[in-house]
Amino acid sequence: MGLAKAAINLADFGLTGLRSKRAATGALLLEVPGEGGSAIAEQLAARMAEALAGTGIKVARPIKRVEVRISNPDSTDEASRKEVISSLASVGGCPEGDIRVGDIRRAPSGLGTLWVQAPLAAARRIAAASDRRDLVVGWVIVRAEVLATRPLQCYRCLEVGHPSQRCTSAVDRSGRCYRCGGTGHTAAKCEATPSAHYVRTWRG
Repeated sequence: MGLAKAAINLADFGLTGLRSKRAATGALLLEVPGEGGSAIAEQLAARMAEALAGTGIKVARPIKRVEVRISNPDSTDEASRKEVISSLASVGGCPEGDIRVGDIRRAPSGLGTLWVQAPLAAARRIAAASDRRDLVVGWVIVRAEVLATRPLQCYRCLEVGHPSQRCTSAVDRSGRCYRCGGTGHTAAKCEATPSAHYVRTWRG
């Protein structure tokens, strides 16, 4: 932080101070208070990244995200994924880079589902458009369901309640599928029978 403080004057951003706290991972979180804080935080993060370049310290602009399930996208190819991202970003009022998508999965009925992660404000707009039945991807009206927040899960031991950075377990399950507990595949591509132990935080 010394390098950042030496290179950056908070007064240039109209600030007298920042709120600080520790994230669950141990990272330092700096919050810009007041109206317009989001835009100022974006500029400050960019300046801090420049000041700390080459030090190995990572500067990120955290965004509160939620998970959304999209039902009935009309195809399973990469072009369809790009259509989903473009459509959701447009409806949600956010950059396409803020939308993260998984693989489109097909049920025996032929209907597909797609897991999406989006900023909270964007997810609310997407869900509202779905409720009005005017959420369209390509030629197809799709439905969006905002999912409940998952509990914090460690991807080393696969237990809940702590992140991998603070894991003290002697057991390392990081190479296992956290849906069935098997090896050699990920949960997104798991076709095995779910394990009651591992499946508790999995959402397909």
